[in-house]
Amino acid sequence: MANFSRYLKDNEELVEVVRRHPLVYLKPAAIALFFFLLPFFLMFLLFKWETAGLIIFFLLFIIGLILIIQLAAVYSNNALLITSKRIVYLRRNSLFDKHETEVSYDAIQEVSYRIKGAGQTLFRYGSVRIKLAEAAKGLVINKIPRPRKVQQLILKIKSNCTVNSQG
Repeated sequence: MANFSRYLKDNEELVEVVRRHPLVYLKPAAIALFFFLLPFFLMFLLFKWETAGLIIFFLLFIIGLILIIQLAAVYSNNALLITSKRIVYLRRNSLFDKHETEVSYDAIQEVSYRIKGAGQTLFRYGSVRIKLAEAAKGLVINKIPRPRKVQQLILKIKSNCTVNSQG
């Protein structure tokens, strides 16, 4: 589990950590497990091929291990951090592709959510869109569980920040 306290600023508390829905990782996990376990199912056949078989065995094993490590890194470092002062969106697509976005509550104009399709409706996950004042595109957080709850939490904290800054 990643430690997100390093992303917090002074006098800021972490309200909620939102991760992607576990179903998102089902296909990559199946592929990683396939490559990791395949050489063990083919072990006797591969070992009959002597050197070539050993090379194939270890190649498949290493590919599976790398895919498992990458999946663990992607899962543990993909998160939406909702803090008392801002939103931090951490995205990692692979071991060497990392992206961070920070949005203050003052910059947020609108927060909406979308649940599309039977799968998302059945498993209750979807996306949250945050429209920003100065950016035309905004911020979209895809495939998160209970997007309505996340939307309501962001709006609640935003309204509390607005009241506190005016009062």
